[in-house]
Amino acid sequence: MTQALGLGGFPHFAAHPFIWFQALGFRMENIPFSHTVGARPLTRRVLRLMRKDLPVPTAIGLERDGQILLKPFCPPYYRSMEEAVLAFVAYKYTQGTGTFRDGGSVTGWRDGAAVQAGIPRYPDRAIAATIAYCEYVYSRYGRFPAHSGPFRTVLAHQAHHLDPEFYRRFYRDDVLTDTQLRHRAEWHP
Repeated sequence: MTQALGLGGFPHFAAHPFIWFQALGFRMENIPFSHTVGARPLTRRVLRLMRKDLPVPTAIGLERDGQILLKPFCPPYYRSMEEAVLAFVAYKYTQGTGTFRDGGSVTGWRDGAAVQAGIPRYPDRAIAATIAYCEYVYSRYGRFPAHSGPFRTVLAHQAHHLDPEFYRRFYRDDVLTDTQLRHRAEWHP
C-alpha cells in the first residue's frame, strides 16, 4: 500500500505491552504487577514490602474530546464483567441492530437475513458460564483478558517519505518505483 502511494514502508515487530498505546493517547490504567500475575495475598504483601510491586501500564480505551472511540467489553466501561458479557451478547443479537440480527444489511451474503436467521443465539448456560469465567479472570488479574489487557499489538507498519537523493547516491537506479519518485510532486505540489 505504501509503495502504491509512493511512500516507503515496512512492517516490524511491535509487541511492547503498552508503549504504542501510550504514544497513541489511549486511556491507561496502572495495575500492580502482583495483580496482573494473579499473586496470592502473601506474595502481594511481600512484593509491596520489597517495593517490587511495580505498576503495569495497561491500555483500557481510546477517548478524544470526551468521546469514546474504542472501548473494550470490560470495566471501566462496564460496571462488571457480567454487564460487559451481556452487552456483548446484545451487540450481537439485538433484533434490528445486532451484528447477527441487522437484517443482513452489511454482509456479503446474497441473502444475509436468511443466513443471520440460521445463527442460533448463545444458550443461557453458555452465557452464565462465560460470565462466571470472565468475573473470575477480572477479579484475579485486575484486567481482561488476564495477560495482556483488552488491547494488544504484535505488528506495526512504518510509513514514511523517501529521500530520492539518498537512493540516487547509494542504490541502483531501479530501486525506487516511478510512483515513489513522483510522490512529492503529485501529493505535495
